[in-house]
Amino acid sequence: MKQFVLLILMMPVVVRVSFCQDQTIKRDEKPVLQGTIKVIAKSYGDSVVLRWAPSDSWAWNKLNYTGYIIQRITLDEKDNAKKELMTPVPLKPYPLEKFKTVFKSSNTNAAIAAQCLYGRNFDMGLRKGQGAIEDEATVSDARFSYTLMVADYDAGVAMATALRFADKNVKKAGKYLYRVMPAGTVSQGRVDTGSVLVENNTTAVNAKPEIAEGIAFDHLGELHWARNGMWSGFYIERSSDGGKIFTLLNSLPFISSRPDPAALKKDSSKAKLFALLQTQHVYIDSLPKNYTNYVYRIRGINAFAEISDYSGSVTISGKDLTAPVAVNMLNPQFVSGRSIKLLWKKDFIEGDCKGYYVTRARTINGPYETLNQQILPAATTEFTDNFAFLHGGNFYIVVAADTTGNIASSVPAMGLVPDNTPPSIPVGLKGNIEKNGRVNLYWTANKEDDIKGYKVYFANAPDHVFTQVTTGPDTALQFTDSISLNTLTKEIWYKIAAVDYNNNHSEFSAAVQLKKPDIVPPTAPVATNIVVQKSGVAMDWIQSSSADAVSYTIYRAEEKQKPVPVARFKHIPGIISFHFTDTTVTPNTNLVYMARTIDEDSLQSPFSLPVMATIHHTAQRAAITTLKAFYDIKAKLIHISWQYTETGDYFFILSAAYGTDSFRPIRSFDKQKNSYNDLNPEKGITCRYTIQAIWKDDSGNTMFGQPGVVIIPQ
Repeated sequence: MKQFVLLILMMPVVVRVSFCQDQTIKRDEKPVLQGTIKVIAKSYGDSVVLRWAPSDSWAWNKLNYTGYIIQRITLDEKDNAKKELMTPVPLKPYPLEKFKTVFKSSNTNAAIAAQCLYGRNFDMGLRKGQGAIEDEATVSDARFSYTLMVADYDAGVAMATALRFADKNVKKAGKYLYRVMPAGTVSQGRVDTGSVLVENNTTAVNAKPEIAEGIAFDHLGELHWARNGMWSGFYIERSSDGGKIFTLLNSLPFISSRPDPAALKKDSSKAKLFALLQTQHVYIDSLPKNYTNYVYRIRGINAFAEISDYSGSVTISGKDLTAPVAVNMLNPQFVSGRSIKLLWKKDFIEGDCKGYYVTRARTINGPYETLNQQILPAATTEFTDNFAFLHGGNFYIVVAADTTGNIASSVPAMGLVPDNTPPSIPVGLKGNIEKNGRVNLYWTANKEDDIKGYKVYFANAPDHVFTQVTTGPDTALQFTDSISLNTLTKEIWYKIAAVDYNNNHSEFSAAVQLKKPDIVPPTAPVATNIVVQKSGVAMDWIQSSSADAVSYTIYRAEEKQKPVPVARFKHIPGIISFHFTDTTVTPNTNLVYMARTIDEDSLQSPFSLPVMATIHHTAQRAAITTLKAFYDIKAKLIHISWQYTETGDYFFILSAAYGTDSFRPIRSFDKQKNSYNDLNPEKGITCRYTIQAIWKDDSGNTMFGQPGVVIIPQ
């Protein structure tokens, strides 16, 4: 009930209100309750009436005991002040006995005020302990609020509760400052003085409230009008004869409370109503009859117990908003061709039931179209749809309508025209794979009008079983998949199938083969058989094991220098290695050789393991030309011999090349050795041998001579 406090505090602008500032509490003082007296005033020419109210229930209780005193300060044209005490005896509420003698027992407002001041607790079921303290505070707030309310509604009650004072000793156009203050010390707190400045001019024309709108419902009417703080309550009147005779609907003033925000948190469904009640008063009236005009008008009552003139009137006519009972749909039945028969029943046909509309949709959620332009009579229980959809479902809703336009819809029922024909095979499937593994597929739409969607399938090989990727038919003409590129398979295949509304599936489309982007670099080649010759540095490179290798780049770096490319070779499938001789070397240098593989997606392998070669400045000696080799069939070995009679400190290196392999050193011998047996050679291959003399003092090595060749029989 605290909202009624505002009815006194927020009054017309015929007065100017000012309040004393709260005094600062010193540090060594104990905290006390703070309150004030709010004062308003209205001039009538021959008198000035004051109304006031304490700001809190505790202050009201204290001031009922100490009483109020009123001081008037008369201001002349020069604003000279003359102070007068208007209440030699403090104003206090009437004793209970005086209430009984002054007011008739039928005066409800006086009875409420007396009960608030002197009655027992409103609720005898108070809790104990801390709960009792809280309950008593709530009861005190209620007594305070109800007292302020009835003081607004009845001037005599306002006087009796010491909340009103009439100053009749005033002059017209006089300027007066009134101060209302406690008559004594308020224990356990402080209540500040309230003041108001009044110019006693002719009283202002009484305002009146206005109804903003009237809304009609089924046997109900709802009135809205603005909250503006001017009025403490309202009287509502209604006329059923066009405004000739009005009847008062409420004996006590009506006011609609602002909603409690805590209640909104508990029930958010009332948010719209709560928002309305923040700015509008809402009054709901029961209408005896629908379709009868009822005229409404209101009057306001302010804090001075003045009743306003009548507002303008609004007319409300209730209307039937009760829908008929919906029909019960039976299972639709296929007849033939495109015909489906609908059946329904209605247990009770209302007197105002006008008939039915039959609606149809492809899906249960609509949109629905009306099949009959003319409403079917109320006694109808069947309808035949001769143009049902051939493909997919037919969902039907029967709508019952009454004479005032209220409708009720049945539960949807589905009918089917049998369809066993699958869609045509989808065409135009194409796509691509991005480097992040995103697969983009596109295709051409089927021409059938009953296509529900498409399913997408994939396989890692064209002869594998294709697995469905999509969860169900999708109407889109494109699909995005995500795959891992770190796999052994380099391609992926996709197919699609079309699905109609009867779940018939087309045959698979032609598969589209998509190549996966290569993100794995190839393996590097491996250097072998490094030989420093007079013509340069010779070496063999074992090719990369990567299936998509395309070429190789050989790099050379001198000591402490960056490697630079010196040669490029194509990858030749089917061979193990390729040979490279670097003829651009310079004497007395240390060289490092590395190589990289390039695949068909231009990815490069890491550098191979480096190999080193040292180029010495030595003279080249003549090749050894006496090497001979023959195959001993009985011993199953190859006998190699040579003759070399040069003097000096040297040794021999024998190199061999088996089949298509390159030459590589196989043995070394001191200079006294002049033969060697190569045991268990492989059958059916060609073996080549060459020998070189290497001087230990770097004075020069022999060049490679013409190789001895032996063909091993099968």
